[in-house]
Amino acid sequence: MDLFFFNQEEIYSGYSLEELSKVKAALNREGIKYNYKVVDPSGQWVGPGTKRGNFGSFGMNTKYEKQYIVSVKKKDAESAKYFVHNALRS
Repeated sequence: MDLFFFNQEEIYSGYSLEELSKVKAALNREGIKYNYKVVDPSGQWVGPGTKRGNFGSFGMNTKYEKQYIVSVKKKDAESAKYFVHNALRS
């Protein structure tokens, strides 16, 4: 049995929900299984609360509030990168 998280490669990292949708659509169209996660540093717990709760959101650029990361199995990485690249160019 192959544990997915030990045998994966990151193929996309970005801040655009629109681009993430294109990436997911391209991978689905080609039948490539993927895993994605959303990283929101302002929601991380620091001391008694979150960063946003403790310090507010003044000065934060909301375009870069969330980072989207997509990973696939290493054996599918090259073809996935190709399809993602083409999807983001169109």
